[in-house]
Amino acid sequence: MDLRYLRPWARHIITEDEARILTIPVTRAKIKQAFFDIEEDKAPGPDGYSSGFYKAAWPVIGEEIMVVVEEFFHNGRLLKQVNATLLALVPKVQNPITVADFRPISCCNVLYKAITKILVQRI
Repeated sequence: MDLRYLRPWARHIITEDEARILTIPVTRAKIKQAFFDIEEDKAPGPDGYSSGFYKAAWPVIGEEIMVVVEEFFHNGRLLKQVNATLLALVPKVQNPITVADFRPISCCNVLYKAITKILVQRI
């Protein structure tokens, strides 16, 4: 599909070399580290699982989680449910009236956070 017509609206388009860097295979050590670096007191995403759950259950689920992340870096595809995000509007003032009176907070699934963490380290 030719997407060149979108170029005027794109702020930054990565080069093919930059895209290759983002999709090189990831080590299992990096995958585990990404999960274990996420603070346990962060709110869970729509799936309800906190990073504390992943850490506690790692001996049981770690292998399958690593396969999912490796597959993402191999083929660049991820179930859309993994990217599901809850948005919460937290009031900044006592009696909020306008949208500007709220602070938006996004709660992403831990699996998505971990993959994002790995990608950010590569940029």
